[in-house]
Amino acid sequence: MKKRLAALLAAVLCLGGCGLDMLDQDLSEKVDEKIEQNAVNKTIYDQEKVNEEVVEGLKAGKTKIVFDGVVSTDMVQNAIDLTGYTAPEVFWTGGFTVSTDYSTTTLECETIFGLDETQLAEMTAEMQAVADELAEKASAFDSDYEKLLSLHNSLIEICDYDYDAYESISKAADDDAEAAGYSGSAYGCLVKHKAVCEGYAKAFMLVAQKLGFECGLASGIARGDRHAWNYVKADGEYYWIDVTWDENATENDTAITPMYRFFLVNDEIINKDHSVGSDVPFVPQCTSMADNYYVHSGLYLESYDFGTVDSIMSANSDKGGADIMFATDEAYAEAVSDLIDGANIWNTAIGQSGIKFGPYFADEDYRTITLTW
Repeated sequence: MKKRLAALLAAVLCLGGCGLDMLDQDLSEKVDEKIEQNAVNKTIYDQEKVNEEVVEGLKAGKTKIVFDGVVSTDMVQNAIDLTGYTAPEVFWTGGFTVSTDYSTTTLECETIFGLDETQLAEMTAEMQAVADELAEKASAFDSDYEKLLSLHNSLIEICDYDYDAYESISKAADDDAEAAGYSGSAYGCLVKHKAVCEGYAKAFMLVAQKLGFECGLASGIARGDRHAWNYVKADGEYYWIDVTWDENATENDTAITPMYRFFLVNDEIINKDHSVGSDVPFVPQCTSMADNYYVHSGLYLESYDFGTVDSIMSANSDKGGADIMFATDEAYAEAVSDLIDGANIWNTAIGQSGIKFGPYFADEDYRTITLTW
């Protein structure tokens, strides 16, 4: 959220008539243009250095950052935008004002809800304590897969999706930083236990980084709405993960909850309904499914085989169902044709045992069949 660059100079105009507003706007634009040009000509800062000072300053809870030189508003705005993607611990920022006296430049940051520095420090400590607790819990596991699964499950357990905040965001102006409250932040997810997608994603990023993972935030459009999710590098490969959508699956009243549909998936799966925005600073190529939940759990089938599905159902007989993913459209279509359309599901061991089947859910987009009993 950028406010106009405030030049430390004043001009007194004795003007009248209907052209005053137009002349004032023209003067303002010329002043801005001069300042931007001066920044280009005289600054000792490049974008990387501005990024570093802004990101690290905001992470440290500074509400004022002074540059020892002239820095353009565009450079500051770029750094602020980067903070949203690289500093999940920053939860308190509102509007920004940039001013210059042609020798130094000052970035002043408003805080949402008028928080002072003492409140910021206390709230940050509270958030970091919860993040450390979840990181410690996940670090008890040996593999990357198990650590990330622990974090994924912990966030779903401690946080609920904030539908009220979602409605507020949908109705608010783009520059209303307080519309979401804390729900769009890691603080909202970890401390308040209420979050929208950005809050889940930032909390996941914060804890994953504490665990030593390369992890970042992606944003864009998903099913026609603005959305945020994560990428993470595990066992040397990049994956996508969408904790929010997995959490939403837990709200369905079914015998089995398919809450791992978006746990460590590749480009093919995520791109079915997630589109990354052009302003995201880093977009990895995610080609592996080696650490995917379905693969690790023996629920990912390269081809359809009745006997294999029968064995999976029997192995999950005490869980109330099984959620199976197929690697290809052909395998998925064959499974639906045989098990569902052909009613061969009744010839499985579960079907022959007299256990009553519940509803099934076939999802063509993700090539999954969720069977319940």
